[in-house]
Amino acid sequence: MKVHRLDEQTINQIAAGEIIERPASVVKELTENSIDAGATRIEIEIKNGGRQLIKVVDNGCGMEEEDAVLAIERHATSKITQASDLLNLHTLGFRGEALPSIASVSSFAMITKPASAEFGTWIECKGGILQKVKSIGAPEGTTITVQDLFYNTPARLKYLKSIPTESGYINEIVTRLALSNPHISFQLKHHDYDMLFTPGNGRIEDTIISLFGMEIYREMIPFNLEDRQLKISGFFGKPSIARTNRKYEIFYVNRRHIHSRILSTAVERAYHTLLPIARYPFVILFIDVPNDWVDVNVHPTKLEVRFANESDIFKAVYHVIHNSLKEHALISEWINPDDAVSIYRPVTGTDGDDQKKTAAPVPNLSLNYQVYRDIQAVKEEVSSVQEIPAPEEPVRIQSDIPGIPQEKSYRNWYVYPKTVQNTYIIVQDDQGLLFVDQHAAHERVLFERFFSKTQELLGTQALLIPETVTLSYAHYKIVSERMSLFNDIGFDLETFGGKTLIIRGVPLTLANMDHKQIILDLLEEYSNFKTFKSPSEIKEAFLITMACRAAVKAGDKLDVLESENLIKDLFRCENPYTCPHGRPTVFRMSYEELGKKFLRR
Repeated sequence: MKVHRLDEQTINQIAAGEIIERPASVVKELTENSIDAGATRIEIEIKNGGRQLIKVVDNGCGMEEEDAVLAIERHATSKITQASDLLNLHTLGFRGEALPSIASVSSFAMITKPASAEFGTWIECKGGILQKVKSIGAPEGTTITVQDLFYNTPARLKYLKSIPTESGYINEIVTRLALSNPHISFQLKHHDYDMLFTPGNGRIEDTIISLFGMEIYREMIPFNLEDRQLKISGFFGKPSIARTNRKYEIFYVNRRHIHSRILSTAVERAYHTLLPIARYPFVILFIDVPNDWVDVNVHPTKLEVRFANESDIFKAVYHVIHNSLKEHALISEWINPDDAVSIYRPVTGTDGDDQKKTAAPVPNLSLNYQVYRDIQAVKEEVSSVQEIPAPEEPVRIQSDIPGIPQEKSYRNWYVYPKTVQNTYIIVQDDQGLLFVDQHAAHERVLFERFFSKTQELLGTQALLIPETVTLSYAHYKIVSERMSLFNDIGFDLETFGGKTLIIRGVPLTLANMDHKQIILDLLEEYSNFKTFKSPSEIKEAFLITMACRAAVKAGDKLDVLESENLIKDLFRCENPYTCPHGRPTVFRMSYEELGKKFLRR
């Protein structure tokens, strides 16, 4: 076989295979061209998930006939003139391959007219071959119609998904473009059904509401950071709207939608311990940097970029999200900052009168929890309810805040003497009922206690008789190289040749537990820390495991005093709303909701 040149049609179809994966790719390329043309209104119509028809209408600048004919040739573009322009891009499209690639695998038609022209231009192509060019009356802007997509590439057509799935991909593409262009009104129709519409009034808040709804917008908090040439802004969602995949981690660099493992990792680290395992944050993130800081020409679809200073971008994104999460109440309706409470248990004196009750104040305890609708939390229905008579002297929670009138700061709380299934503590106040998971709550308390203490305060309990444990080679190597980490959390360990480890002391909190198994658990966990680099992150993960092992378990029986002390300690935590693994510790059922269940409201 001899080397030969491919014909133009084959070349176009190869290019189409790189750029046009599915109907959504066509919509993306055409809509980006409309945005680059300065359009303020873009209307998109599809049929049969884009297979039968994709029509994009804009009111952009349009093209003269000469430019329109040239635009369907490969590598013909108005957006760059030389290679150095790739380092200073201001447009979404620049390769000049989109229109010829689309035209090579469809029946393609374009009507375009600039404001200065008297007539527009109509161009038809089929399978990449120019069929017709003529003048036609047309409004300012461009209309492109793509029919019978992949008619001449049956292999690509065969592997398309169902019509609803392909329509969903298109909706996702237009949603991403609309978020980064709130000044443009987008409309997407599938047959006669309006899938999407944005007002185009320039307000990102109104765009978010039109795309995701008011309920989602209310659970989102704006953030902003400007540092010399770097600007980071956007919205992060409260844990209540976390998702089961990363689809709603939406990132933009210089208004170009991208996928980025670096940004995903930074955001997810910022939410550390605030979300359950396999739940991901809802975040809309915009990064604006000088064009020479980022290379957008590393992937045919331009969905991936390369940062010149990845570590700086990572740190900036992590800190702006992390600091914003700390500054805002994660679920604001849970907290009323005007109230603080403390727990006391009435003590009866010898004369029958209650003695004076004192307790340290616990901030931010006016709780108004949403029901946390996690499928795991509602998996089991309550089969029966038994009424428990109230004790003669209920446990109360009282707040005495200096400078605040007593009648404004006082609230009566009642801790039920019996937990549900020895797992859930029930607390009643003037707004409704609080349900507290005793294990998750105690885990949070212990984790923050461990995390805030030094090695000396955490304490080590020396073993009367040292214990030995034989490890695998990999685990033995971890211990020998990271001995200081184990010392920091209260272990006193010594390597003893071969693969034997001597346990001479353990953390005080774990003194009565299976020390060998805990060490094995920590080592196994460390083996999975492939993305962890700093000792502080590893230490934190160890403390989470220790807190989980030491916390009371579901099924452990607590008396009223233990329950109320746990409630008190929980709401003294920096984050009382989730355990270190991200599971919720508490939710509220209001009296109003309770009344609705019994058709009283």
